[in-house]
Amino acid sequence: MENRLKAWCAGISGQVTPGTTTVVEGAPGTGKTTVLDDLAARWESVGGRVVRARGSALVGDLPFGVVAQLFDLVDPDLVPAEAIGALSLTATSAGFPVLHGVYRLAAALAGREGLLVVVDDAHWADAASLRWLAYLALRVRRLPIAVVLAVGLGERCDDPSYGEIMAACRRVTLTDLTREETGRLVSAALGTAAPGFVTACFDATGGNPLAVTRLLTALAEDGVPPTAEAAWRVVQRGAEVSGEIVAARLRRSPASVVTAAQCLAVLGPSPHPGVLAELAGSSPVELADAVRTAELLGLTGPAVLDDMPAGARATLHLRAARCLRAHGAADRAVAEHLLETAPGLEPWAGEVLDRAAQEAVTRGDTAGAARLLWRALREPVANPSRALRLLGIAELVGNLPGATTRLREAFQSDVDDVDSAVALSYALHADGTPAEIPPVLSGGSPWAAAHLAVHGLVWREAVPSSVPLDTPAGVLHHVMVGDIGAAQAVALVSTSDMLSALTSAMTLNLADSLDEALAVLDEVDRAQAPALRALTNVMRANVQRRKGDLVSARADLAVAADHLRQDRRWHAVTTWHAALLADILLEEGRLDEAAEVIAEATTDEARRTWSFGGVLTVRGRMLTARGDDHEALEAFLAAERHCAAWPYRNPAALAWRSGAAVACAAMGDGERARELAQEEVDLARVWGAPRALGMALRAAGRVTAGAAGRSLLEEAVRVLRGSPARLELARALVDLGVVLRRQGETSGARTCLRDALDLAQKCGSTAMAARAYSELVATSAGPRRMRQTGPTALTPTEHRVAELAARGRSDGEIASTLLMPADSVEVVLSGIYRKLGVPGRSQLSDALFVD
Repeated sequence: MENRLKAWCAGISGQVTPGTTTVVEGAPGTGKTTVLDDLAARWESVGGRVVRARGSALVGDLPFGVVAQLFDLVDPDLVPAEAIGALSLTATSAGFPVLHGVYRLAAALAGREGLLVVVDDAHWADAASLRWLAYLALRVRRLPIAVVLAVGLGERCDDPSYGEIMAACRRVTLTDLTREETGRLVSAALGTAAPGFVTACFDATGGNPLAVTRLLTALAEDGVPPTAEAAWRVVQRGAEVSGEIVAARLRRSPASVVTAAQCLAVLGPSPHPGVLAELAGSSPVELADAVRTAELLGLTGPAVLDDMPAGARATLHLRAARCLRAHGAADRAVAEHLLETAPGLEPWAGEVLDRAAQEAVTRGDTAGAARLLWRALREPVANPSRALRLLGIAELVGNLPGATTRLREAFQSDVDDVDSAVALSYALHADGTPAEIPPVLSGGSPWAAAHLAVHGLVWREAVPSSVPLDTPAGVLHHVMVGDIGAAQAVALVSTSDMLSALTSAMTLNLADSLDEALAVLDEVDRAQAPALRALTNVMRANVQRRKGDLVSARADLAVAADHLRQDRRWHAVTTWHAALLADILLEEGRLDEAAEVIAEATTDEARRTWSFGGVLTVRGRMLTARGDDHEALEAFLAAERHCAAWPYRNPAALAWRSGAAVACAAMGDGERARELAQEEVDLARVWGAPRALGMALRAAGRVTAGAAGRSLLEEAVRVLRGSPARLELARALVDLGVVLRRQGETSGARTCLRDALDLAQKCGSTAMAARAYSELVATSAGPRRMRQTGPTALTPTEHRVAELAARGRSDGEIASTLLMPADSVEVVLSGIYRKLGVPGRSQLSDALFVD
């Protein structure tokens, strides 16, 4: 019904009149044959005569094959002698006498009532028949004869007679149904349909009339109601119907087209031309024609392979694997075909599957890696322990059961395999059994020792007795212990691999080389397992927090939280994330929310990790902000007791002493306060980075009375001015401003407090800005309007764009890093310039404190 409606709306009925030649074009399934049926019925209903034929690849080389079909039922007495050879398929050539003889036959059949000549799939007609149709088209205007030809849209026919017909005809093109037309057809067949059901039907068929009709017939037979809840049935049935249509077209297609379709289906979209030609075994010209026909007929996708016998399909996949490998394709592309074949057919299959699996593990595709490795283990691989190790890693990263068992088996099969030992150590780490880690990594390898040092940053049971300085992980261990200085540590960092990059970024962060640390983290491969992506973003947030860029730190923590939700086994990262989030909430003045985060992070698993000391320290800060000095001191001392199990004393990593010193002073224990503060100052001077030293000096200045205290605060300000720690500088300026105000130096106090207010607002610390503002008002400077612009006015995305632009990244590099359209970067930058009050990129560094 819908096809007929479209046909008549296209004006076909008005065009097909005596003396005309009409060509109906359409893609497969758009209703060309139905249109011809309707025209023939309409013609016969008024007493006209109809002759029909259909071209096909099977008779394309048979001279006058279509002509013989047209007139095979004609009374032999009416056939002119010249036409007998054409109708009996014995004519040796399409000369003028034969053409004119068949023409005279058509004229005789037309009589007074008229004749309709209908040829379906005329693009496949034989050359002799096409020549006669062209001959007829040139003379039909003088006769009561109408010619209607149906051809596939875009089909190619190089015969000159076909060109003459197309030049002289009227052409009508049939198209697919629109969504609205599909809806009317669905409602007519199944009843009033829900919009979601109509959408599912349209998406499943693309609006192809044949597919829509068959789908609706199948749904009606199944009794599927046209409701939104039943839309999933449409998807299932639609795939089956599409497969049936494709299979039917395949069986009517020439062998070359079928082969091309199967090769396209097995290789996927946009295959390498050389691989496709080798797999199809055709010449470039033949292959191009076959591919074009297959695409025009819609012979693509899984349905083509589903129509093949299982053995033939597996053989085709094996040939595809061989071709791809011979042309240098990626291991993963070759391995995907090997997965569809039986094992043991190629000696190189195990190696390819192994390498493809390793790449999948690196990219975080754990499910794909496991599938490849299970298959690899069925091949005669040269190193089965390696395959077991990679499978175990895939299961570990994917949080699948049995990872530890698999990795232990790989380790025990080859105890000298350092990679298996390292992999097993992380499985034990995830299982929360750190006591088993040192024996596994005790082989004496520097690589194993480096990983043991990393485990020791989390678990006290894994802290090594001695660590050399020959790896970045070893350097970080000594940094945490505090027995080397910042300058020496920075000179020893490297980024040769993932472990080196991450540990070096931590060292750079502690050494106040914050931009360098961010640059290293920016280069870390983002296509990693969720736990590694979470760790990278938590480290970024830590760097941004130390810089005083709280907005960017919050954005990185939000990304990390998404990854941590996918894998909750890595308690040290989760605990670190909580400590940073609670710290930022304190800066924003959201004490209750910070307390909730701290409470949620206080678990038995977290208490066993080093990073829990950070949670305790932030809890102490939160209690100090609430004025509960006694509980605050208990929290800081709990951090001391917690960290005593580790040898890490560097205050750049965890500054619990300064918080405890301030709490002690508030409790009236000035001597103990000064001892704690001085201990942190001494440790910070050994380390040598300005942030840690400035914080320690600030604490010492707060707990020291008189001129000595002021001197310490002034030194803290001087030290912090030479560091990227802008928020810590703001704290020191506030404390110094308070002391100056109390000593009667109002002008100096106002200068310090105004600078502190400006810095705190730029950093996004509401709490610090409020304190600086209230102290400024206390100097009788008069109310000062709080800033409504600056870095705090930027969204997280704007912060990230501005930061990258300040570091000299191009628009294209920014777009690539943040996965956003390149043309959007300049638009975002324009808004950033307006909010920051700067004219262009060159001023972004000063506005954002990016060195």
